Amino acid sequence: MLILRGLIIALGGFVFIFLPGAFISILARRNLRFETNLLLWGMGVLVVTLFPAIFMTSLLRMMIFGERAPEAGMLYAFLFLGSLLAAIFLEGGKYLLLRWRQIPTAKLLGNGIMLGIGVGLLTNVYQGFSMIGAGFRLVLGDTSTPDLAKIASQAWFDLILGLITLNVYRIALVAVSAALGGLVAHALINGRLRWLWLAVLINTVSAWSYSAIGQALGNDSLVANVIVLLYQGALAVLAIFWLMRQVSDAPHPPEKKRASKPMEGKP
Repeated sequence: MLILRGLIIALGGFVFIFLPGAFISILARRNLRFETNLLLWGMGVLVVTLFPAIFMTSLLRMMIFGERAPEAGMLYAFLFLGSLLAAIFLEGGKYLLLRWRQIPTAKLLGNGIMLGIGVGLLTNVYQGFSMIGAGFRLVLGDTSTPDLAKIASQAWFDLILGLITLNVYRIALVAVSAALGGLVAHALINGRLRWLWLAVLINTVSAWSYSAIGQALGNDSLVANVIVLLYQGALAVLAIFWLMRQVSDAPHPPEKKRASKPMEGKP
């Protein structure tokens, strides 16, 4: 049975990593132009903005709490503050990048969405690789670490539900990130920063609520998994439907006409 558990965990890790590809395929069928360089730019924006966000959050934690542990109420407030700082840096980075590249208005929405997908693809991708590694170690009978021993003794229902919850969270993460990229693009298309601040607000609330649920109920709690499954599932559905509508209604740049070749035998 340990081998079966390991195979299921490894399979869940592979799904965790490659599931966003199905989401990208859905948008591509709705005329979203796939551009690899924008995915890489999105990953770069995440890496560049992550460090100052972590530094500012750590600095504020030291200034507010010092070496003492925060109380429960203050902890949730500080989690919100940290999520807000990370959202400001990340969405602001997307905005500056799209503005710096001077993208034509007709392409801004698609570029913003692809930029957001790149951010979502890189976020927490290490968790998928960790699951694959843990699965293969279980297949070999390794239960030497507390995490592996916990998986080996976990009830089947909790194990499967946890894997489903993680993968729903994964697709919701990428879908919401793509939608946030679209909102940032709207800030440039319409020339109104309220779209940017809306992206910051949604990013903050979605990240904070996920962390708050885990903090209050525990990441492996059955109740927490059910709440996250329903909550993240609803977010994923809303984000995907909004993106499909945006991509379908977006104006597409005119294609260049091919020059007709002269017929042979005619001057």
